[in-house]
Amino acid sequence: MTNWKARQVDLNECLPHQLQYSFSCFLSSLVPYAMGKEGQFQHLNGARSLVAFWIVCAHYMPKGTATGDFLNGAVFRVNVAVCFFVVVSGFVTHWTSEGRPLESVNELLHFYVRRLSRVLVTFWLAMLWAVYLQHKNGQELQVDYVVRCLCLVEQWVHWCPNGPSWFVFALLPSWILYPLTRKLVYLAEEIGGGAGLLFFQAFLFLSSAGPAVYLLLVHGNITMQEHSDMTFWPPSQMSDFVLGMTTAALVRRGGKYLHFLADFSLLVVVLVVFLLPRPATTWALHLNGWEPMLDHGLAPLLAAFILGSCADRERPGWCARLLAHPALVSLGEMSFEVYIFQRPVHDTFELFTATDEMDVFLVYLLVLWAFAGVYKSYVEDPVEQCLRARRSGGSPAEVLKVPTEDFDLLPESSENADIEGVRNRGN
Repeated sequence: MTNWKARQVDLNECLPHQLQYSFSCFLSSLVPYAMGKEGQFQHLNGARSLVAFWIVCAHYMPKGTATGDFLNGAVFRVNVAVCFFVVVSGFVTHWTSEGRPLESVNELLHFYVRRLSRVLVTFWLAMLWAVYLQHKNGQELQVDYVVRCLCLVEQWVHWCPNGPSWFVFALLPSWILYPLTRKLVYLAEEIGGGAGLLFFQAFLFLSSAGPAVYLLLVHGNITMQEHSDMTFWPPSQMSDFVLGMTTAALVRRGGKYLHFLADFSLLVVVLVVFLLPRPATTWALHLNGWEPMLDHGLAPLLAAFILGSCADRERPGWCARLLAHPALVSLGEMSFEVYIFQRPVHDTFELFTATDEMDVFLVYLLVLWAFAGVYKSYVEDPVEQCLRARRSGGSPAEVLKVPTEDFDLLPESSENADIEGVRNRGN
């Protein structure tokens, strides 16, 4: 856990000599920003908590209170939230693995165990829980269908019992191919430096958003089926994932005064989500018209927010400071567990009570986050430590000292310092 140290600020320093300095002083005293060795980029965990809350509300908030008229149906624009998760996953993966050699079979196996152990165990438990609930509700599922879901195959063709599990299906190709795609990032930086990475990002954006632009220009409409193909089909998320990887490479290069870029980018995203009217053919989570453009259309702005808030260590920006609040960070550390268990927990509630009332929904939210926290602390983390200990030959107590790669953001250390040497061996 991060040791949060509140900044001691003299109240006399906060007197309004100038409004800008007064507000900055107040913000610093209210929300300390953790950017020490023990917890870099904690504002991304804070952002995850809000994004996970957003997704759960879109899926299960009683529809009478989450109408499409409220703020242009912003609660249902969770394709933007999913895009954020994908870009951050690419960023975290590259940030924590860029300095590790991934050439030999042993090195690759070590990477995949670190990358996938906690994800797959949680994925399988959530899937089996969802299968049990469907069986209890009288739905008979074929054994081969369940096996294909557990083996991460079925989602390529049909939905599996635990709907949110599609996110793991979608990211699996990106995680598996990371040792190859990171060579492309190395090559872009070797050829053009920072400019080369930016050009590569532009290419990635065109490859992810280009199909939607083409459909809209040629047909004047993007159907729900086409939206599904551009979002839920596993390879469709690879470009945004690699976009996050290139953002990590840009952050390594550093930069000053990029906090303005972070605040501006996040502000534009918020304005688009809350103020841009939805097409007439779109309702709730049924996306038509130009609305599917948001599947990948805001990815560059989300990457710019990550770049600006992480590269300028001394001035992370106001948005990053707010997102780094300890309460948000703590809730964000279990965002994956909240996301993957949201349907099983909700369907369990439905066994005992109707879930279309706001008071039941609020209780569901509390139970969901509490369950996610207990599961992460007493099931997921110990299982992951045992798996990694067996792989490394150490004890679980020794493995406890090593940060995980899934949703914990590593500080710079000797582990990932020899980046140039790894690049030379990789090329």
